[in-house]
Amino acid sequence: MKVCLYLELESKLRGSGIGAAIKNQRKSLELNDVEYTSNLEGEFDILHTNSIGLNSLRVAREMKKKGKKVVMHAHTTADDFRNSYRFSNVIAPFLKRYLNYYYNHADLVLCPSQYTKGVLEKAGVKAPIIPISNGIDIERFKFSKKKRREFRKEFGLEGITPLSVGHVFRRKGISTFIKLTQRLPNKSVWVGRRYKNMEDPSIAKLIKNVPSNFILIDFIKDIVCAYSGSDIFVFPSHCENQGIVLLEASSCRMPIIVRDLPVYREWFDDGVNCLKARNEGEFKEKLKILIEDEKLRDNLAKNAYNMSREHSLQKVGKKLKDIYSGLLE
Repeated sequence: MKVCLYLELESKLRGSGIGAAIKNQRKSLELNDVEYTSNLEGEFDILHTNSIGLNSLRVAREMKKKGKKVVMHAHTTADDFRNSYRFSNVIAPFLKRYLNYYYNHADLVLCPSQYTKGVLEKAGVKAPIIPISNGIDIERFKFSKKKRREFRKEFGLEGITPLSVGHVFRRKGISTFIKLTQRLPNKSVWVGRRYKNMEDPSIAKLIKNVPSNFILIDFIKDIVCAYSGSDIFVFPSHCENQGIVLLEASSCRMPIIVRDLPVYREWFDDGVNCLKARNEGEFKEKLKILIEDEKLRDNLAKNAYNMSREHSLQKVGKKLKDIYSGLLE
């Protein structure tokens, strides 16, 4: 069995969640002795696509004509496209129709969560759908005392430091995070790319008026430095299909505050391995609790870390291998 893992425009998507997902797929297959390639001209049994571009659709059609099985990974839905780029809300209804057409070319659709499976089915995707975690490289995402010292020294951090990681989109809840920062005596950090040419005007206006204790880092070579160098991971995103950064933060032993979204009910328990907030007032309240309660921070971080072990690439790769084998049979 040989699989072709394909991500259209991979060089431009390396810093995205989809870019992280295909890296995880490659390593998870290596850990489970599954042969793979990225060469569309080579020999393989299954095409596994990761993006929704027109070239991906063309390739999928061609491979089906050649008798190969086609797996499409649904990292994108119309819901999580909204409130991102300029005009994304206008485009979203048209994207929804295209996605249904696209995903229905698959022999099998994979998605990151049971929640996303429900979204796809409700939207009209008729192809079989199997949820599977994007996984986490537990060997890479480890807390480091050395990286913590270096990161805190570089950005002048003192005291309890909140962190968030994600593209600078409205959907990611950056306005909530900035409002939280305004109430803090210490600095807070957001790591994520800005797409200025495609940016929502409201985001540009927001960034111009950030408080002085808010640090925006467009890119960092080793994101583990940020996880290790900060103290509380705050993720106020309004819509996610899983949220790879949450697995990364968990694996680095961070206490977590998330927005109370349906997708997290599968793997995050309020008061056990995270705190959940429904609005800005609750984010403020939960952050205050965590800043003041070291024991709670430690317990949440420990339980989040243990949860992340269930999403290891070894386990995800085994499930992928079984899924591929079943498809060929």
